[in-house]
Amino acid sequence: MTDAWGRYEAALEPERRRVSEGGVLARLLRPGCDDRLFARWFLRFSAHGVHLGGYEGWWLPDEGAGRDRHGNGPDPVRALLESVQATADWWHGRYGERPDVAALLRTPPPAGAEFYVRLCENVVGGAAPFRAAAIGHETARLMATAGPGLLAGCRRVFGGDAGCAAFLAAQVAEHAARLDGYRRRLASCLAEDPASLAPVAGTGTSALASFSVFLAECWELAAADLDASDLDAADLDADGGER
Repeated sequence: MTDAWGRYEAALEPERRRVSEGGVLARLLRPGCDDRLFARWFLRFSAHGVHLGGYEGWWLPDEGAGRDRHGNGPDPVRALLESVQATADWWHGRYGERPDVAALLRTPPPAGAEFYVRLCENVVGGAAPFRAAAIGHETARLMATAGPGLLAGCRRVFGGDAGCAAFLAAQVAEHAARLDGYRRRLASCLAEDPASLAPVAGTGTSALASFSVFLAECWELAAADLDASDLDAADLDADGGER
C-alpha cells in the first residue's frame, strides 16, 4: 500500500475508534445488553434500514447489492422486510404483543439514514465519484468488524430464530467479501491523485459519522418503545458522543 493510503488510514482512525469503542455500538456488543432493548433496536434498525435499501444506501448505485450485470440477485428491501416481520413475530411469541410493523415502516427515516443516503447520491453524482470507494470501504469495514458481534447478540437474544438476523448475516458476509476490493480501489485512487486525500478522507469520515448516528437514533427510538423503568440505566445512557 502507498504512503497516501497510510495517511488515509491515519485520518480515519479517530472516527473509527469513536464509533467502535463508544456510544451505541459498544452497548450493543456488551454481553449484558438488555434482551428487550437489543431486540427493539434490531427491529428499528431493520425497519428504518428499508429506507437505505430503497435508496441504494446499503450498496452504492454501481454495486447492485450482490446482483449480476442483468440485475438478478438478492433484493435488499425484500430481505429487510422479511427480517422486520420475523423479528415482530419473535417479539409477539415472547411478549404476547406484536409491534405495529406497518406503523414502523411509515415512520420517516431518521436523520442519520437520510444524511447517509444523500451523501451516497451526492458523491456518486458529483465531480469525484471515486470518493464512493471511501463510503464503501468504511461501511464494509464497520460491518465486517462489528457484524460478527452483532450476530452473536442476535443468537443470544433470538436463539434459533435465524429469520430475524438473516439479512444482517448476509450483509456481514457480503461486506467482508468486498472489503479487499474497496481497499485496493481506494488505495489506487489515492496513489494516482495524492491531493485528493483530504476530500476522500472527509467522505469516509462523513459516512461513518452518519451511519453511527443512524445506529444511535434506532437505539433511542427502541428505548422509547419500552418502559424506561424496566431498563438498566447503563443501557439508556447510550449517546456516547454520537451526536
